[in-house]
Amino acid sequence: MRLWFRAAPVLRLQVGRQRVRAETGEREGVTWAAEATYASPAELAEAVARLAGEAHEPFRRLVVELEKPVVQLRTLTDLPPVSPRALPDLVAHQAGRFFRRNGHPLVTDAAWMTNGQTRLARAAAVEEPIVEAVLTGAKAAGLDVERIGPVEHPGLSLLPAAERAARRRHMLLGLKRLGAVAALTWLGVGLLYAGRLLLERRGIERELAALHEPVEALLSARRELRDAQGMVRTVGDAERQRGKYLALLAAVTSALPDSAVLTSLTIESDGRGVITGAARRAADVVARLERSRALVTPRLEGAVVREAIGGREWERFSIRFGAP
Repeated sequence: MRLWFRAAPVLRLQVGRQRVRAETGEREGVTWAAEATYASPAELAEAVARLAGEAHEPFRRLVVELEKPVVQLRTLTDLPPVSPRALPDLVAHQAGRFFRRNGHPLVTDAAWMTNGQTRLARAAAVEEPIVEAVLTGAKAAGLDVERIGPVEHPGLSLLPAAERAARRRHMLLGLKRLGAVAALTWLGVGLLYAGRLLLERRGIERELAALHEPVEALLSARRELRDAQGMVRTVGDAERQRGKYLALLAAVTSALPDSAVLTSLTIESDGRGVITGAARRAADVVARLERSRALVTPRLEGAVVREAIGGREWERFSIRFGAP
C-alpha cells in the first residue's frame, strides 16, 4: 500500500511597481491568478489581504517575490573576506553605500557567489515600508509568510530585522519546547524503567522468600550428610587403626620371650609409642623385638628396675619405638 502526502498549498505573490499579482498552482500550470494595483504601502497591505481572500481555496502559506525596480540587486566586489554569516550584517551596515535609500530605511541581504576564481557578493535591498505592508496584509489574511525575496535570487531573504529576530526567538522557543518534551520523554522512560526494575525486584524477592525454606532444608540435609560421612570415615579409620593395633600387639607378643610379661602398650597419633612390662632380662626383650621387626627402632627408656616376684628376680622395662 502506498501513502501519498501532499504538501499544503502555497499562495505566490509577485510585487512590482504599483502592481501585485497573486497566483496558485505550479509555474507551468497556474490554476488561479488575480491582480491588483496600489499607490502606497497602506494600499499594498489592503491589496495583499484582498487577493488572499479572493483565492479559490484557503491558504496558510505565502511566498512573496519582489520584482525590479521594487527590489534593488547589486553585484559587490572588493569586500572583506568575512564569513557567509557575517556578510549580510556587513552589507546592512553600509546599505547607503550600495543602494538608493529614497528617504526610507532598507531591508538588505547578501550571499557570496563565485565567478570563475573571483569571489563576488550578490546583494539585494527593498524599502522597509514595502515588506512591512506585505507582512501586515498577510497577517490580516491569516497567512504565514515563508519568504520575501527577489524573483531572480530565491536564496536571498528580505524579511525585516524585527521579523527575523521574532522568527529566531520562535525557533529557539520551539527548540526549547522540543528539548523539554524530549527531557520529559526520557524522564518518563526512566521512571517506567525504574518502576519495572522495582516490580521485578519485588517479584524476585518473593520468589527467594518462597525458596528460602526448601533451600534451608536442603542445606541442613547437606550438613547432616557431611556429618554422617565424617562419622563413617571416623568409624572406618577407627576400624583400620584397631586392626592395625591388634596386628601390632600380636606381633609384639609373638616376639616377646616366654619369661616376659607385657603390661601396657601406648601408641601416639604419629605412630610412635611405648610398651611397658617385666622380663627376666629387659635387654633380651629389646633384642627379640629388633630381630622380629615388630617395632621400629625399639630402645629402652629410662632405668631398668629390678624386683623380686615369686622368689625370682624380674626387670621392669619401658621400651620406646618409632613410627613405622
